[in-house]
Amino acid sequence: MTLVEHLERHLGTISEGWSKDADGLPMHAQILKFGDGPLDGVVAYTTLGLSRHSLALPGKAPVRMEFLIMVRRGYFERFIPSIMQQLAEEMIHEGRAPLRGEIIGPRGPLDPETRLEAFLVYNPYYQPNEFAVCDDANGPMIIAMLVPLFPEEASFAATHGREALETLMMEHDPDVDDWLRPPLPVHCG
Repeated sequence: MTLVEHLERHLGTISEGWSKDADGLPMHAQILKFGDGPLDGVVAYTTLGLSRHSLALPGKAPVRMEFLIMVRRGYFERFIPSIMQQLAEEMIHEGRAPLRGEIIGPRGPLDPETRLEAFLVYNPYYQPNEFAVCDDANGPMIIAMLVPLFPEEASFAATHGREALETLMMEHDPDVDDWLRPPLPVHCG
């Protein structure tokens, strides 16, 4: 199964895609939008092509990876393609994959209308386990979900560890595709 087939099988049909940056230059990884996925009212975005680059993973063999972001339809979608493009370019430039549980950011608001400023690199939250890895002729590709975080959540993970943040997430089960969700009660850790 190709990566596109794998993605469409779990996320729905591709409805849009971006292959050039704001200046019209080709990107190393395309950004895809899936508009009719398994969650009502939720849109999925992925990179496509990041996995063409073998990325170092500390203490492990190099990996191939693609990113996934899910968001409520109509909310905060305007910046997702550029955010994903920037993150993919950074990973390719650094030649390093983020580890599961790694925090990217905070770097300022992901959108002017939200206080979310960072991402937790995580296993796909809403998909079945088999979605997290896609095998093709060149071997496995990891699908890493980018879960948006508030700065205080990112700070909590930095001081208490990602396991503490993951425990809070399991206890409170935040709607991670809702960029208007309240922050986790990190003061309780």
